[in-house]
Amino acid sequence: MAISNEPITGATSFTLAELCRSRTAEHLRLDNTPNADEIARLEYLARTVLQPLRDHFEQPIVVDSGFRSEAVNNVVGGSPTSFHRIGAAADIRFERSSGSSLIELFTYVYKSLPFTELIAEELPAGWIHVAVVKGREAEKQTKYKHAGAQVVRASYDVCINQIAQCL
Repeated sequence: MAISNEPITGATSFTLAELCRSRTAEHLRLDNTPNADEIARLEYLARTVLQPLRDHFEQPIVVDSGFRSEAVNNVVGGSPTSFHRIGAAADIRFERSSGSSLIELFTYVYKSLPFTELIAEELPAGWIHVAVVKGREAEKQTKYKHAGAQVVRASYDVCINQIAQCL
C-alpha cells in the first residue's frame, strides 16, 4: 500500500509519506507502512505538535525520523517500546539547526504544546525527539542524551542546562 503524499488535514505542511520516510527502510527494502491506528497517531502528532511548531517559528521543521515498523526499529537499534513504533514520535530539527535552535524547539514544545515525551538527543548537535499520545499528554517526561551516552530523565531546567553547555 502506498503511503499518502497529500498534506495531512489540519497539518498541511506535513504528509504521511514524510513522517514514514526511512533511509534504512529504503536501503534495505524493508516495509515501513503504518496501520490505521499508527496513521491516526501520526496525524495527531502532526496536528498537535509539528504544525504548531512550523506555524510558530515560520520555518520548515525537518522530520529525520517518524514512524518505524518493527523491522526498521530492530535494524536501527530502537527500543521495542519506542513511541516511534506506534506512530507517536518524531525526531525534529530546523533545516539549519544549531544548539540554540534546539533550546528554542525544546522550550516551545515544553511551554506551549501537548507532549508525552520530550528528549534533547545526541547533544551537542542532535535533534529534539517529541512524542504525543492522545490521553497521555499529562505525563510530560523530559529527558536528554549526549552522543554515545544513555538517555537521562531530568527536569526541564536540567535538560535546558545540558543543551546550553553544548553551545
